[in-house]
Amino acid sequence: MAMVEALVAAYAVLVAALVGSFINMAADRVPRRESLVHPRSHCRSCGRVLNLVDLIPVAGYLVRRGRCAACGVQIGASSPLIEGLCALAMLMAISLLGLARGAAVGFAAVALIGASWVGTSVARAPIRRGGSRLG
Repeated sequence: MAMVEALVAAYAVLVAALVGSFINMAADRVPRRESLVHPRSHCRSCGRVLNLVDLIPVAGYLVRRGRCAACGVQIGASSPLIEGLCALAMLMAISLLGLARGAAVGFAAVALIGASWVGTSVARAPIRRGGSRLG
């Protein structure tokens, strides 16, 4: 039974890191009012569609040494930071509270990280003019 719990915990940590990757994408696209679905994840500089290696949380950043594989433009350090923070939040919650309660608290922490990070990116975005018919 302990082996199954360890595998489920590892899975929850992996999912948290993947959600962190989505949070990064949302923080990049939401302020620009771009779709979260289309187009696929790509380099904002050269347009290259990211492959499986690029999309592995934290490890993809390390494999590519923080740069786009095609054009070499530097990827912000916030990407692996948010992914790692989400994974760490889940790991700590499970470690402290056990699998069931820890996973629930971990996902709540990941949601809070996501809301904070996306909200901060929206707040930092320049104000668009002409988007409203009022005034």
